[in-house]
Amino acid sequence: MLPPVCPGCAEELRRGVWICADCRRRVRRVGSPVCFTCRREGGGEREAGLGCSNPGHLQGRSAFWMEPPLDAVVHDLKYRDQPQLATALGALLAREVPLPPGAVVTSLPLHRVRQRERGYNQAARIAEAAARRWGVAPPEPALTRHRATRAQARLAAGHRAANVAGAFRCLDPDRVRSRIWVLVDDVVTTGSTLSEASTCLLEAGATWVMPVTLALA
Repeated sequence: MLPPVCPGCAEELRRGVWICADCRRRVRRVGSPVCFTCRREGGGEREAGLGCSNPGHLQGRSAFWMEPPLDAVVHDLKYRDQPQLATALGALLAREVPLPPGAVVTSLPLHRVRQRERGYNQAARIAEAAARRWGVAPPEPALTRHRATRAQARLAAGHRAANVAGAFRCLDPDRVRSRIWVLVDDVVTTGSTLSEASTCLLEAGATWVMPVTLALA
């Protein structure tokens, strides 16, 4: 019964608007491929992060920086039962990040316990909206999260890789093999989860995996 308000500034909004114009202008673009490990920007999709000193670097694309007011919007999407926000956020992601030719879209899966608690997978909702904007087929399920893990946001950076080690399995290696995959998630911080999921797809025979996120923390 209450009117919608902007997650960034609490200004009252008209129905169907997810953020006010002033807050929308404050959302800062990343703008180029980036290494999720060292934050080095520049180069083509397959070149980002090649100068990183960390041999386990993960290169990918993010649309925006995870800072006010976008952080409030993502928080509402994930924790305040507002899945409708994913429609606008996925369209924005697709507008900022080009889809590699011939790529198949998928999303980072949630464990069934986490998805039951939340009621939906926010990464899957974003990926669906992005695929519509890209004009390609709906996302294909490629991975399952067979092991429940602690929330990454609650862990120190050094513990995140161990937390998600072995957490993913490929659903059907025959469908994954010899294809280019765009792996969509909402936010990347250290890249540990996306790195583990990407490795799983590559070990199943994927030609290339490009992690793509709405925001870079």
